Amino acid sequence: MSHAKVLVVDDEKDVRDYLISVLSDEHFEVRGVEGGDDILSVLSSFSPNILLLDYSLPGKNGVEIIRVVRGNRTFAQIPIIMVTGLDSEDEKVAALELGADDYVLKPFSPKELSARVRAVLRRAPRDEKERLENGELVVDLRSHKVLLSGSEVYLTLTEFRILTELLRQKGKVLTRDRLRETALGNLNVTDRTIDVHMASLRKKLAQYAPAIETVRGVGYRYSIVD
Repeated sequence: MSHAKVLVVDDEKDVRDYLISVLSDEHFEVRGVEGGDDILSVLSSFSPNILLLDYSLPGKNGVEIIRVVRGNRTFAQIPIIMVTGLDSEDEKVAALELGADDYVLKPFSPKELSARVRAVLRRAPRDEKERLENGELVVDLRSHKVLLSGSEVYLTLTEFRILTELLRQKGKVLTRDRLRETALGNLNVTDRTIDVHMASLRKKLAQYAPAIETVRGVGYRYSIVD
């Protein structure tokens, strides 16, 4: 996706400038800021296609910024990649559960970072059908909205992609490898990452959560609801 707009949030100027340089060389339009206390204002003025976010920041940290962005109707589905040196499982899970779409560890190669950004940006819904429906659950592919009993459910891009794939293949078992490829870009994504996204999706689907069945040792299936 050439000329996509990337917002980099990192308080270390050297790191921020490096990220801007790497992504600019790949023909992205990049803006960098050192903190996220006014993140909604920055998103409004710059309108990025994707957000690259450090974990440890002055003021609001990365997890708090994810919470703010995901809680805002206008920006709830903007893709977010955490780019950080923190490698503990608890920190990864916290970021993913709140709605991060990927987690890149420093140090990283420029090619890896660019590939991950492009992979996340490629996860746009296909338009062979305008709507996917099951009972009171409706996924509108054109508006990129999910409705449950007439009320909008705010999903991250990754959650939206997972739900879309499950609904397209209702009644069929989808392996984690299949979900890894179709929803998560197939880049160094563990089974644990898929399971975290799935748990978050189930919470948001409320009474429809049981429709997403775990097939032990294989993957997941969306059971058909009348």
